[in-house]
Amino acid sequence: MNRARVGHPLVGLVMLGVAAAACSSSSPKPSLFATEPPKLSIAQVCAGLFPAQGGKALERVLESTIFVARDEELNPDVGAVAQAMEDAYRSGVNIRDMPTRTCQISAVPTSSYFHTARLRFTAYSLNAGEPADFPGVSDRGVRVSTRERKIVYLDYDCVSPRVGSTQDIPLRIRLLFQDRWQASKGDPVLRPDYLAVTHSAALAVAKELRCVGDGGLPARAEDLPTG
Repeated sequence: MNRARVGHPLVGLVMLGVAAAACSSSSPKPSLFATEPPKLSIAQVCAGLFPAQGGKALERVLESTIFVARDEELNPDVGAVAQAMEDAYRSGVNIRDMPTRTCQISAVPTSSYFHTARLRFTAYSLNAGEPADFPGVSDRGVRVSTRERKIVYLDYDCVSPRVGSTQDIPLRIRLLFQDRWQASKGDPVLRPDYLAVTHSAALAVAKELRCVGDGGLPARAEDLPTG
């Protein structure tokens, strides 16, 4: 008759399992990374590419002051980008086969997604002939174009004793900036910041390569040619 008062051992084990499951359901979700990447300031993201106003603009675009490097290959500093552009030019006719360099900027995630932007650097030269699309003989100087879907292109010529590029055959550098965060405010609000970020990186690389006259780039993003 006392069995009604004493719990069966199996019942006790079931109750413990239910309690454990309840506790685990309220535990924090696992990290997106096996090892949490270090948190970075904007000065540590692709170091040297976004000084001063460029960095502030990037913080506004991604609505954060804290960032992470999701892939170290996509976190080159200004020296690595400049070296890639120089190596590409010096490869002569093989320039089209040389790798580009990409800087990926990711804000610390909210929920399960990242606020992300990308900036890609590509080198061109008339040493590789004259492609039908770019660069052409008349495609010289600083050029800026903006596209839908939050994209900015910036092109400029670098005549540099370091690179060996000349006035007749300059190193032409193209930057492609893309805001890849779907929930961003987009072009109507952020276009001046897109231009500031792209200009900042272009000017930093031009100075690193010792381009004559900074490659024709103005000191301020506001003075870039547009249209």
